[in-house]
This record gives sequence, C-alpha cells and structure tokens, in this order.
Amino acid sequence: MTSDTSERGLERLICTALTGAPCDPGVPANMVQQRPATYAAGWICGAAEEYDREYCVDLAQLAAFLRETQPEVCEALDLGQDGPTRRKFLARLQGEVSKRGTIDAYSGAT
Repeated sequence: MTSDTSERGLERLICTALTGAPCDPGVPANMVQQRPATYAAGWICGAAEEYDREYCVDLAQLAAFLRETQPEVCEALDLGQDGPTRRKFLARLQGEVSKRGTIDAYSGAT
C-alpha cells in the first residue's frame, strides 16, 4: 500500500484525527443538512466557502456557536446579512483575537 504524501493527504490525516472523518467536500453549504456529529474534543469539519478571508473566521460555525451560547446576541448581530453591524462586530472580534489571542478572545476571559 502506498502512502499519500501530498498536501491533500496530510489534510485528510489531520481532519480524520480531529473529527473522525476526512473532511472531504460534501454537501454544499447552501443545502439543508444535519449538524455533524462531534468527535474527540468537539471538532467539526467546516466548509471552505463559509470561511471569510477578510476577517479570518468561519461565519457558519461562528453563527452556530453564538446561536447556541448567546441567542440574543446572535440575533442582534445579524451575521447572516453582510451589513454594517456584522462588519463592525467581525472587525472588533478580529482586533481582539490579534490583541489577546484566539482562546482568550473567544472564551471571554479578561
């Protein structure tokens, strides 16, 4: 058996280790689907088209996290619409991550 030493092969190994699945492109982001099961430490596969390069965040996963943990805030931010409220929030979040680090910024620790 040969080993896949390509970058894609490495990505598959990492995704499988983190999520239990190879994270290959599956259902398009705009299709209704069941929420993926969590694996190990709760990692789930994201979709490349949901990643916002300008703000360096997966908007779908961020919105799901906020909906589950802070529904009122999520509704007020209107992350589904590209408008001034969403852009202001994402810029602030990006600034906090740059200043404090990802874990500290997302956990709310001060």
